[in-house]
Amino acid sequence: MKTTFILLILTGMGFSCFAQKIIKDKAIIYQQERMVYKQWDKDKFVPEFKWYNPGSYAAYALTWLLQPGYKNGPDIRPLRAGGEQTQRLALAAAMQVSSNFYKKEADTLRNTALAEFYNYSGTVSATDPLYNLYYKKELAPLDNIEANAFKNVPANVVLYMAESGAYNWYFTEMNSLRERFENAKRVDIDRGQRILLYHRIMLEHRKLAENWKYKLAMSEMMLAYKEKMKNKIEKGNIYFNGTTKSEDEIMNDILKNRKTLKP
Repeated sequence: MKTTFILLILTGMGFSCFAQKIIKDKAIIYQQERMVYKQWDKDKFVPEFKWYNPGSYAAYALTWLLQPGYKNGPDIRPLRAGGEQTQRLALAAAMQVSSNFYKKEADTLRNTALAEFYNYSGTVSATDPLYNLYYKKELAPLDNIEANAFKNVPANVVLYMAESGAYNWYFTEMNSLRERFENAKRVDIDRGQRILLYHRIMLEHRKLAENWKYKLAMSEMMLAYKEKMKNKIEKGNIYFNGTTKSEDEIMNDILKNRKTLKP
């Protein structure tokens, strides 16, 4: 019997523990609404004191007589029209607008700085479109002066130009143009001035290359004429004297005869 009684008590306690009841307290609901943004209605400060219900005075006194400044004071919702949180949100929005303006300004300054950098810096001069499309090709011979000096030139002309010092002069002038060209690519100057330097170097290179071709052509003609005259003299000496003399011996004979003919 005792066991059955205990089981009934435990069963009742179990049902009472797991039972749920929805509480709708207007005072709590209105207070939650006052704590955020929804309302600050003076008629919704409950519990209220009603003269025809003397029992309501105790709840009213415990709630509002202890906090007269809250019930009768100003609207202090944080999200009201002029509330603290509303002001913070408005300030945050204003700061966002200001931040976007400064970001745009900073981006403009950044783009301007990059444009100035690309315009002046020699570090990125190799990416210039006009340089890549024209001047790089026109001034490519400066990259290998030795290989371009004697293209399709006979060996005797090469030897003559080297011995006469003409090649040394040509190499010195070309090397000077190459150094100027490299400096023009590295120096930090305005893009327009850099292009003018390229153009001036290109014109000087063309003039020097034409001069060098002229010297090669004249040297080849001179050597060919000299060889022809040598063969003619040798054939004439064989025909008239029956002897063969070298070119130096012939020149010595001419000088001796010239001295003898002097008064």
